[in-house]
Amino acid sequence: MAMAAASTHPAQRPDFLKWALAYARSGWPVFPVVPQAKRPLTTHGVKDATTDLEVIESWWRRWPRANIALAIQPPFLVVDFDSEEALHRLKAEDWSFPTTVRGRTARGIHLWYRSPNPVRNRVEILPDVDIRAAGGYVLVAPSVHPSSAVYRWEVRLRRNAIAEAPAWLERLMADAPAHQGRKTADWLKAISEPVPEGRRNQTLAEVSGLLFRNLPAGLAEELAYCWAQIKMSPPLQDGEIHRTLNSIAGRELRRRGGAR
Repeated sequence: MAMAAASTHPAQRPDFLKWALAYARSGWPVFPVVPQAKRPLTTHGVKDATTDLEVIESWWRRWPRANIALAIQPPFLVVDFDSEEALHRLKAEDWSFPTTVRGRTARGIHLWYRSPNPVRNRVEILPDVDIRAAGGYVLVAPSVHPSSAVYRWEVRLRRNAIAEAPAWLERLMADAPAHQGRKTADWLKAISEPVPEGRRNQTLAEVSGLLFRNLPAGLAEELAYCWAQIKMSPPLQDGEIHRTLNSIAGRELRRRGGAR
């Protein structure tokens, strides 16, 4: 798919129809979104996404400035970082991010991966990190954000350029309880040994996930906080600990069907 990775400025008046047709020809279902917004223009939103060139042309003839939304289909998923800081924070802790298709958003980054497992859309799977998967969608270049920032590809969208999701991401996305698939001896080792810099955020997410799944929220939060203060070397800042705990607690509450 020959789509530019360079930045596009609104003054250049991109041809949204041309881009939408290019996505469709490459097999990516699209649908129109309100110009400089994220609200679908069609009645059923993402369910209307299609690769039918005639339908797409009729949409963008009607709404020539419409943003382009791309429906995500298995086995693909998008890790949506709401800020670059969120991505840098995880990289600083040595979380692995295989080189893959990468999109620039208004404030952050979209990283595209593939997974052999069913994946659900997740909000705040980690602080400022969402998962967009089957049934979800993302805006793509050259869409314009409400802030006037323009979406663009830093690594262009090609199926053979989309990497496998890293193991830590697969664990976070898994629907099974956090303790399944991990032996008691492994958990004992994880919580009893000091956690060095480079593993702190990931281990905190895993341990707090285990606690929130098996204990009342208040008790789980207090235990996770105390564990983080004692076992991390050096300790994470309080704000970072609480961001992670709030994110994992919210994820568990949503899994149980509650409202955050």
